[in-house]
Amino acid sequence: MKKTLRSNYVVQSLIDDEDMSADLASLYPAASKIGNAAASFIDKADATIEKKDLYGMPAVVISECIGICQNVVKEGAAISRLLRNPLHCRKELDDNKLAESEKAEAEQAELEETQED
Repeated sequence: MKKTLRSNYVVQSLIDDEDMSADLASLYPAASKIGNAAASFIDKADATIEKKDLYGMPAVVISECIGICQNVVKEGAAISRLLRNPLHCRKELDDNKLAESEKAEAEQAELEETQED
């Protein structure tokens, strides 16, 4: 009697069942490189701060670059998810944009309110 592997069922339930379009498949490796490059920069920048024992403006500049790269890693992952699963991810991206827009509007209103006081 053949033993059934349960892990296949787990994988199927964790990953949305949407095939990658052949038109989009060629872009996936390039999208992966976006996040990889940013992650590599973060690693090297952090090592530079520690190795050279940087303080002051140089450390601030590198830290800001690391912050930008953190966002690039997230955006690269979003691009990869969008290419892999366009139907599900478009809704997720639209929801995220709406949430970011609402947050920006709330912050702007709060800023205007404090300026009036």
